[in-house]
Amino acid sequence: MIRLDILDGIIQRIGEAIDRNVTTDAERLELMNELTRMQLELSSNVLEANLELQKQRASLIKAEAEGGSWLQRNWRPITALTFLVLIVLHHLGLLQIEITNEMWDLLQVMIGGYVVSRGIEKAAPSVAEVLRR
Repeated sequence: MIRLDILDGIIQRIGEAIDRNVTTDAERLELMNELTRMQLELSSNVLEANLELQKQRASLIKAEAEGGSWLQRNWRPITALTFLVLIVLHHLGLLQIEITNEMWDLLQVMIGGYVVSRGIEKAAPSVAEVLRR
């Protein structure tokens, strides 16, 4: 996922550089307007790319859930539950392992992907009905 806050920070620094280095108000306003236009376009593209990524993740999870074998349908929930149990045991002091950022990230992706997949699955019939009208 591309983070908009990082892009916004870069745009803000460019705007500050324009304020410091451009001497005429007209030129500064023109450059700032162009920068704002570029920021909106870039933000829109990033949001579209992130949405497409989420759709692809949801599609993959849905395909796995509808798969033919038990393992194909259930490997993701089993893995997510395993990481969740490891994290809970660690926080209870019953397991002496290091909980890494990667473990948290993996758990978030798994749970997030499942939530997005279920949301799209539940919303799809309503969206299809509206589009048919």
